[in-house]
Amino acid sequence: MVKTVLPFYLSIFLPLFLSCSNIDEDERLIMVDQNIEAISDPVVYVPDSIYDAPIEVVKRRVLIEDHTGQKCPNCPDATAQIHEYQKAYGALIIPVAIHSQMQGIMEPEGLGNELGNTYYNHWKLEYKPAGLISRMDGGAGVVMNKTFWTLALQYIITLETPLDVRIKAQQNASDPTKADIDVKVINTREGQPVSGKLQVWITEDGIIAPQDYLNGIHYDDYQHDHVLRAAVNGDWGEDVSVSSKNEQREFHYTTTLKSGWKADNLYIVAFVYTDNEVVQAARTKLKI
Repeated sequence: MVKTVLPFYLSIFLPLFLSCSNIDEDERLIMVDQNIEAISDPVVYVPDSIYDAPIEVVKRRVLIEDHTGQKCPNCPDATAQIHEYQKAYGALIIPVAIHSQMQGIMEPEGLGNELGNTYYNHWKLEYKPAGLISRMDGGAGVVMNKTFWTLALQYIITLETPLDVRIKAQQNASDPTKADIDVKVINTREGQPVSGKLQVWITEDGIIAPQDYLNGIHYDDYQHDHVLRAAVNGDWGEDVSVSSKNEQREFHYTTTLKSGWKADNLYIVAFVYTDNEVVQAARTKLKI
């Protein structure tokens, strides 16, 4: 099992910062795009859409699990912050907006669902927005106020990873209410075995729905992106292990697309995680 050791400054200061759930707006350190530098990629990057491409060393992608809600007035600022990350780092950032009952509106009227409740309760959250940045330090420091997302992201994105995760997903040709999903987990580095869980999710972009904002502002036509819709292979995924370089594991799924989802806006997110971190993640658009 792969384990990342946090640098000294993160392991000391993050638990202290993250224990504070209530920070006044005028006292928050807001990290925006001027603190982010776009990085160059010195290695070959294999797009996830090329499912059977030759095996190459790839960069670690960062999974951002953004716990949010339609009745959370601070949450749109967190969404804007994630958009800045995407501008700076492109496909290396994989965001997922997780809606739940707390400060939310449950399905079918809203975007909250029982899956979101499961994750919100598992991480013992007490506020929103709250994020998990590649589930770093899988212990007390895993859940963060958005003030500290940038610090965690900039650290994680520099780490090597022994995995590539690739996805191939398309609407079923004979039954458009279903999707066929293939996921491949590949070990790309010698001497770095990985044993963990593979999680596969469906997310949706471009959902127009209500959203509360600061100072009593309310939007009826707010655009919600990367909204978690469903888990394809169970709430917590399934076991996966690759021990040696070039070893691969393939997983095949057929899943039902619920009424009301727009197939054109659906994405598949897949990631491998251990008790300590998300080792690698990937995201691809569902082909229609």
